[in-house]
Amino acid sequence: MIGRKSTVRMQAGALGGLLLLPHLAGPANAETWKAEMQLDRVRSAGICLRGVENTYTMELAGRTLTGRAAINSFRTRIAVDGTVQDEFVAELDLGLNTTVTTKMPRFTITGNAQTRELEMAWPSGPCTWKLKARE
Repeated sequence: MIGRKSTVRMQAGALGGLLLLPHLAGPANAETWKAEMQLDRVRSAGICLRGVENTYTMELAGRTLTGRAAINSFRTRIAVDGTVQDEFVAELDLGLNTTVTTKMPRFTITGNAQTRELEMAWPSGPCTWKLKARE
């Protein structure tokens, strides 16, 4: 009987350890930072001057980049070298609703997530913002 209880305890302990492994491995590899949208005035139209500058909380976990702001968010896969080029649907600041619709399909995010050199664009605007990283 003593041998059987020890075996059961060892199996339960091993199973508990296996259940914890994914939780320990994921967050330890994640990088998080803040990124502020800064309008690239040279590459952007006049309509872009009225709005949309958010601060994003960026997270790079493995090959997934996530950006969260008050009203815009995205999640995209990155290449092994950190490059990203993707589209997402986002909403603009409510203050813009007098001049343009608040639903703007096809925002793009491009650049390199590993070096934190990223930019966001609304090509149909055309508007381009640098995502300026800060700690």
